[in-house]
Amino acid sequence: MKKFLSLLLAILMVLGLCGVSAADEAADDVEALKARIEELELQLAKAERAVTAAKSNAYIAYANADWSVQNWGTADSEDGKVTVTPAAVNGAGDYTVGLEFAEPAQGLAFTGLMIDNGELLFPNWYLTIKEIRVNGEKLEIKKGYTSSDDGKVTRCNIYNEWVSALPNDARRLDGDLGDASWIIVDKEAFASVSSMEVDFSFGPAKAYLMYADAAWAMQNWGYDSTADVTVTTADITGEGDYTVGLSFATPSEGLAFTALGIKNGEKDFPNWVFDVTGVEVNGTALEIKKDYTSSDDGKETRSNIYNEWVSALPDDARSNDALEDCSWIIVDPAAFTGVTDVKVNFHVTKREPVAAAAAAGMSAEEAAELQKADYNAYIGVQTESYIFRNTWDEANYGRDSEANPGFFGRLTGWDADGNAVDYGGTFTDALLNNAGTYTVSLKTGEMGFGSDSYFRMLFVSTEIPSALISEGYVKITDVKTKIGDAKTQDFTSVDLSGTYAVIKVIDEYNQSEAPFGYTVPGADTEITITFTVEGLTE
Repeated sequence: MKKFLSLLLAILMVLGLCGVSAADEAADDVEALKARIEELELQLAKAERAVTAAKSNAYIAYANADWSVQNWGTADSEDGKVTVTPAAVNGAGDYTVGLEFAEPAQGLAFTGLMIDNGELLFPNWYLTIKEIRVNGEKLEIKKGYTSSDDGKVTRCNIYNEWVSALPNDARRLDGDLGDASWIIVDKEAFASVSSMEVDFSFGPAKAYLMYADAAWAMQNWGYDSTADVTVTTADITGEGDYTVGLSFATPSEGLAFTALGIKNGEKDFPNWVFDVTGVEVNGTALEIKKDYTSSDDGKETRSNIYNEWVSALPDDARSNDALEDCSWIIVDPAAFTGVTDVKVNFHVTKREPVAAAAAAGMSAEEAAELQKADYNAYIGVQTESYIFRNTWDEANYGRDSEANPGFFGRLTGWDADGNAVDYGGTFTDALLNNAGTYTVSLKTGEMGFGSDSYFRMLFVSTEIPSALISEGYVKITDVKTKIGDAKTQDFTSVDLSGTYAVIKVIDEYNQSEAPFGYTVPGADTEITITFTVEGLTE
């Protein structure tokens, strides 16, 4: 197209130079057309840049037991310790990434498969780890999941002890999160690592054909082929026409059930319509009626082709045509005799999601009662090598944790073998019992923060319900932070994404950079955070 536009422009220029169009009006037309062509070329260039930008890189994030060997990107380490083999990700497919270490990396603190900007460029796509090799040896792996910590980088945790529960955005291509884990390898396999490789697939949601013959001898309920059934799936990348199908090693007889299915479809494609446009059995097109799109469980999207167990259109039935013309049986089951091959053609139409009903806010009376309550505020921190005090309500190491009692009352780090190390420290928390200005603080112990040079997080976790602030009854303002002898810094950011409000002073996971310069304090040094609360009453 670009060559065509350039050629057309050249012809017009030649015609103009040769005086083919002598009239002023014709010359004006030529100039207008040239301007339009230049505009189209600019738009095309922008589109080409957008296509080029719609690529990303996959890599293995890694930290050995004492954090002396790390990788967090696609470039080889400047110290020569790590050689990275990334993978350029520009669409659905199979990829391999790897790491090589100049000296064997000892032990393991963290590792995960990452795709830069994956959530932005490929929203709702799925990572599936197929094989992990350490020092060339294939590891046994458990069931993982896809998620993101920051809404930008797509990840699949391989070994992550800092996770205690599946995140809200956890997803799997097969739709089954049962037993999915953030630790899918045996840590002992990483005692001394010279190399690590991960084979994985990356792609969007898939459509497939659910099927059961009359005797339920030939069945299919997912994406994977078996010795008896070969499955043809379709990657759903947007509006358009697609085909799914099944081939049987032994001809199947009769039909008990069949439907077009998209696992996670209600989440990935909310309110979209999947119209069955054709059904073929052994290469012969069948006469079909009009289908509809719905879900049995609120997760998996389906379009029934033959379903005797339905007696009326469900409440969530949707179609691009009149629903009264739709049916849950759109084929004649008599056509399913001696079946070796079934194909279903369908069209995908994107529709706007149905707006959810707004959640009812708390009443003024309810808010007044909550405003009278007393709340605590706790200073928290996480450093370069994960010396930490977590939020008070965090399950594993929070205030009320039964599994790790005492962690909340001190700074805790880790040794090279992953054992907890008591870094001491003294916390001064605050009782918030009225409107006013409050201060929380941390005085480091004799060990300070070891050799760490930066904070991953510095925050105040409060017991104030986020809803009190989001609905305008309470405000947190004027957050001031002082680290050691440095000057007091102003930065206010209150995170209301959880049940309780958290003042985020430094948060590398959600900030592109720290809001102000600082030096990590050494031994016996105080950090104070002061803030003002409005709206609480006695």
